[in-house]
Amino acid sequence: MPPAAPTPRAPMPPRTGASRGPAVPPDGATSIGLARRGASLLAYSAGWISGVLVLRFEARDRVVRFHAAQSLLAFGALTLVGVICLGMAFAGLISSLSLFRASLWAAQALVIVGLLLWLYLLVRVALGGVPRLPGVAGRAERIAASSADERVQA
Repeated sequence: MPPAAPTPRAPMPPRTGASRGPAVPPDGATSIGLARRGASLLAYSAGWISGVLVLRFEARDRVVRFHAAQSLLAFGALTLVGVICLGMAFAGLISSLSLFRASLWAAQALVIVGLLLWLYLLVRVALGGVPRLPGVAGRAERIAASSADERVQA
C-alpha cells in the first residue's frame, strides 16, 4: 500500500516584531538574564571581581547594581588593606621580626573578616534582604544610580 499523501496546511504568516511581544525580560529578570536575587548573589560570589563584572554588564536593575558596587567597594578595600599588610610583613622580614608577625596576623585577621562578611552578605541576599554596609552603602548607591542613568541615556 502506498503511503498516504500529506494533508495540505495553511501557510504560516511571516513573523514580525509585533507578533512576538515586547523584547523586555519578565518581571524580576535583569539585563544579564538572571532573577534579581540570583544576580545579587552573583555580585557577591567572588568578591570584588564579580562585583566589577556584574556592575559592568547589568544595565537596568539598580538593586543588583547596588549589590555589585557594594561588593566592589567592600571587598576591594579589604583586598587593598590586605595587600598593604602583606607588604609590611615582607618589609618586616628585612627589618623587624615583630613587624613581620604583627603584619602577618593583621593580614590573617582580614582574611577571616572578609570570609565572615562574604558569608553574611550571601546569606542576607539569599534570604531576600538588602544588606547595607556602613561607610560603603551610600557610595554604592551613588555608583549604582549614576551608572544606570548614564546607560539608559546612551
